[in-house]
Amino acid sequence: MTEPSTVQDYLQFLSYSLSPDSQSVPSCAERMDWAGLLQFAEKQSVVGVYWQGVKLMGELETNRPSEDDVMDWMVEVSKIAKRNRKVNATAVKVVRDFQQKGFKTCVLKGQGNALLYPDPLSRTPGDIDIYVHPKGHGEDWANDEAAVNQIIGYCKGLDASARAVYHHIDIPAVDKVPVEVHYRPTWMNTPAHNRRLQRTLAALLSQAEGTKQVTLLEDAGQIVVPGFRFNVIFQLSHILNHLLHEGVGLRQLIDYYYLLRSHECQEDEKAWLNKELKNCGLWRISGAVSWMLAIELGLSKASLVTPPNELYGMQLMREMMAGGNFGKYDDRLLSGVSHSKLVANLRRLVRDARMMVYYPSECIWEPWFRLWHWMWRKKHN
Repeated sequence: MTEPSTVQDYLQFLSYSLSPDSQSVPSCAERMDWAGLLQFAEKQSVVGVYWQGVKLMGELETNRPSEDDVMDWMVEVSKIAKRNRKVNATAVKVVRDFQQKGFKTCVLKGQGNALLYPDPLSRTPGDIDIYVHPKGHGEDWANDEAAVNQIIGYCKGLDASARAVYHHIDIPAVDKVPVEVHYRPTWMNTPAHNRRLQRTLAALLSQAEGTKQVTLLEDAGQIVVPGFRFNVIFQLSHILNHLLHEGVGLRQLIDYYYLLRSHECQEDEKAWLNKELKNCGLWRISGAVSWMLAIELGLSKASLVTPPNELYGMQLMREMMAGGNFGKYDDRLLSGVSHSKLVANLRRLVRDARMMVYYPSECIWEPWFRLWHWMWRKKHN
């Protein structure tokens, strides 16, 4: 695990990299290990974000990055930009294919989030998450089992071995880019919170202003993405799910940072979002993320949707620093042993025990959700 003092330097430099035009070069640059920072940025999937600050360090009087350091950074940034261009083109292709088959589409996370970055090609891309819904059906996916079954049936026609889970099904990679097809954007373990979450997100997508059509960089094509309110609730739910079930990294946090910075949220809109976040069981994670963004990354408190919560924010930061993006680098439990289902379940149980103090409802309901989900998968696969 990275030393706490080093983590603080890395976060301080990340804050600078997010808005270098409005800040002076931080003092940590004078002692920065540039190769170590690159390794940290790779683990957190935020190399392109850090590059916005690193590329300005040639003017340092001492400890400026060496030519080899700069070349290493430039190679990785170039790879990210190349991958983004590929994923952009593939996203447009996937959207077009589903639309031609009679589905409405909305691209979640990913390439839509990238458009909020100062340089959209700097965001480390992942897979393509696309929400689809059959035309002719209402948006109430929580109660429209026929629509869900139609989507699953179509995807199984593309790959008979595909296995559906509660909120999505994978289809064969398109141009080597993984694709998740969502009939529900996300989920919560707690039944009451999940019902409210599904209803709220469905209602937002059904509104005229609930989605918008955007053009991807370099005229790659057009896709439909969700609006601000949907993204606030959806992204916080996504962060919480990764925190509880796998691990969460800085990339998800930076996505949310740029979302909040892209929109001037009025007080009545904040009040509505606060109410919905509480009803959906997302109030605590929202406070945690707000603390990280405001205290560690320098986001203006006026941009926050909910007030910062230091207790939950500190816990979130510890988990992020220990695990990296998707928890891939978390060596606190069963390090070096096989990745069997038994070990995976043991990891999850220990993780639930660690999270119980902070998110008790989700942790208590998780084993019951897993049992119900097992029966759901038996029915739909």
